[in-house]
Amino acid sequence: MINYDLCPAVTVGEIVEQCRRAMVWMAREGPAHGCNAGNVVVGGHSAGGHLAAMMYCTDWRAYGLAAAPFVGGVTLSGVHDLAPMVHFSYNVDLKLDAAEAARLSPADFVPTTTAPLLIACGAMETSEFLRQSDLLWEAWPQVRRPASAPMFIADTHHFSVVLEYAHRESALTQATLGLLR
Repeated sequence: MINYDLCPAVTVGEIVEQCRRAMVWMAREGPAHGCNAGNVVVGGHSAGGHLAAMMYCTDWRAYGLAAAPFVGGVTLSGVHDLAPMVHFSYNVDLKLDAAEAARLSPADFVPTTTAPLLIACGAMETSEFLRQSDLLWEAWPQVRRPASAPMFIADTHHFSVVLEYAHRESALTQATLGLLR
């Protein structure tokens, strides 16, 4: 698990860069600390889902890596189109303008890896979170998992969907484990 600074102390763009640098460090230094760097799944919930998706939009060669430093990913109730955030009250902290929102919207990019990405969301989420999952699903057919549709987790909402990971037998847990080699 990595950590990063938060807005408004830093920009969303800086948070994405911090995650990229953490992935590079993990790929290079992780094995010396017991990390199986060849079997990493990136993932996150909500803003973390955005960050996981942004790792799919990274030119890892520019960071000195031959390929993406992960074998799969999960975006759980992720934010994949930041344009609406420009008009959101919390933008006072995010400090996004239209250009920055476009630069940091993964749905506007083509993935730089073919690593499978699990796109999941609570079925009882707001319409915007459902739209965000559908949007990335449509934009990224080359990496999306499962193959038939985004995974909408029944009877869960934004705050309860992550609790599915507490249950080994849950579809979300099993699909996530299936990304590991």
